[in-house]
Amino acid sequence: MITQPGWRKDALLKKFVIQAHPIIQTYVQKLKIPELIATYIRQDHRLKVPLEQTLGVLIHNILSSPLPMYEIAHWVGALDEKCLGLEPSEAAFIHDDRIGQALDSFYQGRHKDVFFHLALRAIKVFEVDCSQIHQDTTTVSFSGKYSGWRAAERLTHGHNKDHRPDLKQLVLGLSVSADGSIPLTHQIYDGNQTDDRLHPENHRRLRQLLKRSDFIYVADCKLATLQNLRRIAGCGGLFVSVMPRTWKDDALFRQAVRQGQVQWAHLLSRKNNRQPDARTDHYFLAQGAYAAQGYRLLWIRSTQKAEQDAQSRAQALAEALEALKNLQRRLNTYRLKSRQAIEQAITKILKEHQAQDWIDYQVHTEQAYQKHYGQRGRPSASRQARLSWKPHFSVVISVKEQSIELQSRTDGVFPIITNLKPQDYSAKKVLEIYKFQPFLEKRHSQLKTWQEVTPVLLKKAERVIAYLHMHVMALMVGTLIERQLRQAMKRRSLSTLPLYPEDRPCPYPTIFDIVRVFRGVERYEVLAGEQLTLFPAQLSRLQKQILEMLEVPISLYQ
Repeated sequence: MITQPGWRKDALLKKFVIQAHPIIQTYVQKLKIPELIATYIRQDHRLKVPLEQTLGVLIHNILSSPLPMYEIAHWVGALDEKCLGLEPSEAAFIHDDRIGQALDSFYQGRHKDVFFHLALRAIKVFEVDCSQIHQDTTTVSFSGKYSGWRAAERLTHGHNKDHRPDLKQLVLGLSVSADGSIPLTHQIYDGNQTDDRLHPENHRRLRQLLKRSDFIYVADCKLATLQNLRRIAGCGGLFVSVMPRTWKDDALFRQAVRQGQVQWAHLLSRKNNRQPDARTDHYFLAQGAYAAQGYRLLWIRSTQKAEQDAQSRAQALAEALEALKNLQRRLNTYRLKSRQAIEQAITKILKEHQAQDWIDYQVHTEQAYQKHYGQRGRPSASRQARLSWKPHFSVVISVKEQSIELQSRTDGVFPIITNLKPQDYSAKKVLEIYKFQPFLEKRHSQLKTWQEVTPVLLKKAERVIAYLHMHVMALMVGTLIERQLRQAMKRRSLSTLPLYPEDRPCPYPTIFDIVRVFRGVERYEVLAGEQLTLFPAQLSRLQKQILEMLEVPISLYQ
């Protein structure tokens, strides 16, 4: 609430910023987040504001306007407290230290039980289809020094997916449903955790949550180790993944393709989800029955991936040639004075750019002699010189055009490995199941962009981990709002809503589009003496339509 004097001496104007907070609070209450936190997290009854309400305010902040933790009190001061689930007297006790203490309590409490029952609540209330689960990990990078790190999840260097190997990181694993990409389980790992070792435990948690094992577990090629696949299949689980290039079956099939022994049949045509304006992607299936380690193998060729593979190869080849050209300028100097050192440098460049199969080289040696005189100064005709012979190296670089042409025949080819039965799941259906994976990557993108999970302006390890947990909880609330609106659009046969700026059509509304539409919604109260005049929030036709589709009472804006 913002209070300012009116035009009369005894008049007082109060402005209440509402925005999209009634929508967020409605879904927070549907999920019973406050009740779950109060049940499984230890309370300090001396506090003016309960722990669950403090963390509820943090969810509102993450979804509506993520701010550094040092400005939370200023942000809360302008809002209508009731929209946040607070009483007017409680808003003054929401500040940075209170948020930090709440994060400490959340980390030290039974937060795993909170998320377990929260996922059960979401599945039950919103009838989420859990027959298909997608899993992937991302890295959360940290700048600055974090001395005295005491959390169980270690902050350390690892394979950074943000392409910042210089920064320490944590690894966040997320499992979402194919029905709306709703986060169901998540786990925060050490910064050097590899993906191949976390899948069995993650699959066990999902079995415990869903009370079933016959759901389809979809992940990238890190899932496809023989041990992982056998453990999932051994407990009655189903999986879809990509076979790694390291398996010998991959090399044998690509060799057959290059020799023209494989026939392809059109399987599917669809638009690119990541680039809607791009050309239609066509998928082809290799004819015949293939298997690897006893599991069904589908060889797919994508026209879009073929273009990407060709572009990546051309770029890598150009960068390798440029690096070799720079190397040629430095021959016979410093550390490049021997054949062994030169060959090692060339091998290192080819390996870095993965261009061993595309570039050939030859190191030539010529003998050059030098005259050495025993004294300094300009030599005279009578002074005798001593001759010494020194090798002079040169490198000839050539591109293996034939090897590049042979490799281009397998551009766009990738193998899908699964234990889904052919009579139940055709090759087209298996491909469509796997192609949902980019929607999970979009959730990771939401965490790092709209929700601004970084930079993390917290120093205590426990608070950092709890803060990441709260971001996942906020993501669940936001995805359920998105799912509800999109389902309502489908029921009403609406292909788009004018949610973008300048009322441009939006085919797939997100929580952040909804927040933007409600950004200027406010209500006012004018107190003149003993007379109170109310000015309810003025909602546009689009805003009323969204509230109706989300089943949020308009009375919350009065």
